[in-house]
Amino acid sequence: MIDGTSGRDRRGPNRRQILRGGAGIAGAAVVGTAAPLLAAGTAEASVAASKHFSLSGSGGNPIWRATLHQPYWAMQSFAFDNVNDRVYFAQHRIGDSAGHNGDLWISQTDLSGNVLGTMALHGFGHGSSMGVEPTGAGNTPYLWIEGSDSDDNGAGEKLSRFRFGDGLTLEYGASSIYDRTPTVSSFVKLPRPAIDPYTNRLLIRYATSDSASRVWRLVVFDMADAVAGRLSDGYRLVERAIPNNDELGLTAADLFQGITLCGQYAYLLYGGPGGPSYLVTLDLNDTGGSYYDKFETTAGASLPGREPQGAAIWLVSGAPRLAFGFSSKTSGDPDTLDASVFYKSDFVS
Repeated sequence: MIDGTSGRDRRGPNRRQILRGGAGIAGAAVVGTAAPLLAAGTAEASVAASKHFSLSGSGGNPIWRATLHQPYWAMQSFAFDNVNDRVYFAQHRIGDSAGHNGDLWISQTDLSGNVLGTMALHGFGHGSSMGVEPTGAGNTPYLWIEGSDSDDNGAGEKLSRFRFGDGLTLEYGASSIYDRTPTVSSFVKLPRPAIDPYTNRLLIRYATSDSASRVWRLVVFDMADAVAGRLSDGYRLVERAIPNNDELGLTAADLFQGITLCGQYAYLLYGGPGGPSYLVTLDLNDTGGSYYDKFETTAGASLPGREPQGAAIWLVSGAPRLAFGFSSKTSGDPDTLDASVFYKSDFVS
């Protein structure tokens, strides 16, 4: 085991049997209808039942304090190319008077965190979540990440899809970028992507308003529809509200730090610098402020300046693992930062 069992909490309605509808982690999804969305507390359509990860179960630590391409920029998220055994990390440049809020570095690494390639992104966003879409053995993948940075802490207003290019600098607005911003009727801004490589689906976390008291939702599509730009109400597989911090029993200091998807369940990461960190399980078929499980993880507890950053699904011999990351900081002038990745591999049986 890589951490303890403190902080376990399970609540919310409809505590389902862990495995329904046959063997395997997930079955076919039920496609949603084009009916108008209801209130933020409701769920739209449903997906087939699957197993879910044991948040307190065993796992490992494949990447420990890796130095990414830019040691003075903070790692924000990561995702796996499971075809070519590569990891892609997004690093965010802290805003300054020159207006670099939306600048990102992408580091391509091996499964131990050794940097193999890099790409610079200008005018994209904060990089708080990303997805990797493999294109075959030996080929570079497409990356999914926010684009069109704004005054909202440099966060991106659009969803971008583009092919990774080692050594390239990509300016937002380039013709090689595909705009894949969702068009579901409740979408307003701040799309954040994650890809489930096991069921080949795209999850998007997004805000339903432009106010300080935003309501956050998630929506899921088949990758074939997402790649083709079919991201409207009629193509969604499922949609639901994300509980706010009060509903999760968290404080304002427990910042949202990442999201990923595997089968019927979404997994979210919360925590702030130097404080506790939490993994949360959401059942896509539940509604409103409900959640299935919450677990305080002590993974990486010895890291200096430990801050949770990013979550992704990693396939190993076809079996999914729940990976989650931490940025750590070494004091200096300027401070240097590095990246660590942990995972959970056990499913509740």
